[in-house]
Amino acid sequence: MAFTKNPVSSTYDTKRYDFAISPHQRSGSLPNKDARLLNMMVEPLTAPTEENKRITIKSRPGLTTAYTVGTGVGRGCYYWVVSGVGYVISVCGSAVYTNGTSLSTITTTTGKVGFTEFVSSTGAVTLVMVDGTKGYVFTSPTVAPTLIASVDFPSPHIPMPIFLDGYLFLAKTGTQDVYNSNLDDPALWTAGDFISAEMYPDKIVALSKNNNYLYAVGRTSIEYLYDAANATGSPLGRHESAVQQFGTVAYASVVQTDNEVILLGGTDNGGHTVWTISGFKEKEISTAAIKGILLAEGSALENATAFCIRVSSQKLYVVTLTSRTLVYSFTTELWSEWASGTAGTSAFLGNCAADGPNGTAHILDASGGKVYTISEGVYTDDGVAFLCQIVTNKYDFDTFNRKTMSRLSLIGDVPDSTGVDNTVLVSWTDDDYQTWSAARSLSFNYDYPSIAQLGNFRRRAFKFSYSLPHLIRLDGFEVDINKGVQ
Repeated sequence: MAFTKNPVSSTYDTKRYDFAISPHQRSGSLPNKDARLLNMMVEPLTAPTEENKRITIKSRPGLTTAYTVGTGVGRGCYYWVVSGVGYVISVCGSAVYTNGTSLSTITTTTGKVGFTEFVSSTGAVTLVMVDGTKGYVFTSPTVAPTLIASVDFPSPHIPMPIFLDGYLFLAKTGTQDVYNSNLDDPALWTAGDFISAEMYPDKIVALSKNNNYLYAVGRTSIEYLYDAANATGSPLGRHESAVQQFGTVAYASVVQTDNEVILLGGTDNGGHTVWTISGFKEKEISTAAIKGILLAEGSALENATAFCIRVSSQKLYVVTLTSRTLVYSFTTELWSEWASGTAGTSAFLGNCAADGPNGTAHILDASGGKVYTISEGVYTDDGVAFLCQIVTNKYDFDTFNRKTMSRLSLIGDVPDSTGVDNTVLVSWTDDDYQTWSAARSLSFNYDYPSIAQLGNFRRRAFKFSYSLPHLIRLDGFEVDINKGVQ
């Protein structure tokens, strides 16, 4: 028989599991199988050296509208501080906005727009914006930018401008060449002032910077350039003893942050992964499941975008794919997913970000014409609640015997102190994620948030769902089972 109420040796047991997981999907094309965290973040509450460690998961930060701009493709944004006052410069379609007020238009309507501040030897600060075809210089955040009219300005170019040692650098599209402006002036350019990345037969697809080095990123290689103080031509020289034999197919995934450059990597050997590079030292941060998700994108991976923000006491790398948004935490070194809407199937609203006051980042809507702030004190996206969901791995509780589960309890913090919005939905699957039980409501109260009589099984996975506008923070779950004897 499967189990007995009066066994000779006790087959009853109580098990507790936490939710600190990364995605474990067996295939990038099967998002609904295996472990997954949706709109949830892993949060360590104790130091790693402490004996009694506590690791929880909590709902991700939400979005609040800061400025409404015209509808159009969200192409880029930048937070510019002038005389102690912050301004959000954003581009939607062909329109340029400052703090939501229309400032000017540009001739292109699609493609990423890049920004960098430029500081002259006299201390004058301007903001340079490039759109892949033309360049513009802001002398003030409230005055329309001036078109760079130099006939030697590189066009078309990769819209990733870099400032270094009084020069503006741009990589020309479809070449191995990095061009530089005249010293001290981003609007003046001279024919022949460029350097070529020549170690590999690989054209530059992205340009980034870390410390005092420029990273010339190709599809399958990265070369490092530095200021060699050449008297004529390009001031740059090649660091010939340093090179990476991977690059990226998604130029907009290349993000320069505190002390590293992050990118979706590719090689001549096939497959994709995620790399960080600090100085000349690389580190792979993707898991097998993340690699599978990237592989499933196919040629659409070229359109992936990414940004890096600090929020909820964590540093995050956020990657937007065709229909999924992947999030890596440098704090926990774990991955999760973000989505918008109560069904959890709508793409996350934002596709690029900029720093903000007091560490508050701004997020530009991918298409809806809004600039948001992101905050851990907000649990909706622009007023709409989002689905927080945990899907676990399958558990067999150390035996393949047919088991009976008599109790499941959630351990964590009550979502709403009023007791009104504290319902968590629980369902489970016993057939390898093929079908799910009807969801049962668990009233998450202070005393004993439990459900009983969960039936029999051999291997079981659970799904916990919460889509109400409150913080939910969970330590894990506990179950009572009778393991049976066969």
